[in-house]
Amino acid sequence: MVKKVSGVICRRGVKETYYLRYKLNGITRQIRLLTPDGKPIHGAGPNGKPLSRAAAAEARKTAEAAAGRHLSHIREADKVEQLKQLQSALSNAETAAREAEADLLNARATIADGWALFMGCPKRPASCRRYTSDNIPRNTTAGNYRGYYGRFIMWMNENNPEARLLSEVTPDMAAAFMDSIAATAASGTFNKYLQFFKCFYSTLADANKITVEKNPFADIEPQDGETHSKRPLSRQQISALLDTAEGELQVLIALGYFTGLRFGDCCTLRWDEVDLSRQIIERIPNKTARTIKDKAKATVKIGLAPYLSALLADLPRASEYVLPDMANRLQKGRHSGIHRAITSLFERCGIATRADGTGAAYHYEGKRKVYEKGRPRAVVIYGFHSLRYSYISHNAEAGTPAAIIQRNAGHSNPAMTEHYTRISDAAAVKYAKALDISNEKSAGDIIIEAPPATGAETRREQLKRIIDAMSEEQINILLEKMKQESHS
Repeated sequence: MVKKVSGVICRRGVKETYYLRYKLNGITRQIRLLTPDGKPIHGAGPNGKPLSRAAAAEARKTAEAAAGRHLSHIREADKVEQLKQLQSALSNAETAAREAEADLLNARATIADGWALFMGCPKRPASCRRYTSDNIPRNTTAGNYRGYYGRFIMWMNENNPEARLLSEVTPDMAAAFMDSIAATAASGTFNKYLQFFKCFYSTLADANKITVEKNPFADIEPQDGETHSKRPLSRQQISALLDTAEGELQVLIALGYFTGLRFGDCCTLRWDEVDLSRQIIERIPNKTARTIKDKAKATVKIGLAPYLSALLADLPRASEYVLPDMANRLQKGRHSGIHRAITSLFERCGIATRADGTGAAYHYEGKRKVYEKGRPRAVVIYGFHSLRYSYISHNAEAGTPAAIIQRNAGHSNPAMTEHYTRISDAAAVKYAKALDISNEKSAGDIIIEAPPATGAETRREQLKRIIDAMSEEQINILLEKMKQESHS
């Protein structure tokens, strides 16, 4: 016999939203009532303003109809169980039972609609509150999150097609998905995925859009894997890249090295941000453009090196962008082709972009390409970001004040600038000589054994005679001391 399940309609909140409270299998449940098109039913207007009598009666009638639909699903589900016991295959009843089960948890909390549900949560992360679910720019945190979720949907469809609801994702499924990420991504990328999915489920649960007992990603630990930072390039390597590159690619490499700007900023640099008369570039980096409160503090001011200035002076100004083709490709999401061109340029200059023994390797068996198994993922040691490392490191070696490097690099704190700074072998040896105490002489003392003065001579002649008597090492120490005093 089909169970008689009844419920009580109640109202909660400022807008007096209608809910259905009912008991099933000894457990009291409560669900928000929705119109057929999925909208909540309210018994009051905004800020609790009472509805007119006619509107209130209509809202009550709509709520009762919604409650009836929900209770009928429950009765149908129970009917299906009885029919299964009698080995009766009634397809219509089975369909009604599946719909009832989905409704019990929240019919809208499906895996397919998960991203839209997440973007509809008022307490979603600030990086996502700036956009709607259909209006998210590329190369943003929200855009990355959308990509993470898209990959999750594809993985679930391939590996667990029977799971339709977010509440049906188990800890084992979550762990298997994260294993698939770990197999192809670095530890940093793994941790970004994990952080997002923990946030995703907790945000939906806090918004009462799903009813899971436990976040399926909660027990997964972040990875402590080794961090592989890009390496700075030598000045000789920079020269080789600039000499080999042509067209917009040459200008892109020059912008990356001589300004230290990130890839996206170099590709989308506008002519109104370049002042050739003042020899200055002024720009708000893309990374901070959407979050700044003080435009003046966020603007970086970078002087133009002579080489870059000459390149820019020769370029046509047919577009608002310095590199119109690069900007167009980046904005259309076709930047992978630019990165392939950069990688090819590095390799033509004899600069290996990956660590030995890492990345995909393959051979041909006839015309068929066969990939080798068991190879570790690619560890990229040189790439476009190496130009940014080089800008910071070479400026540090040249004695550019740390505050200026930090400001031009767009770093919010000195620790980040220090992370990018790498000292070359030549610079390390140079600084080591400053600690030389051979012959019990102070590293800062310059002892000159100049020949005695010969008769009357001018000040310039005296200085020239002293310098001629100095060794190269003594001259270097003197220049270093003068540089330190000028910066103090």
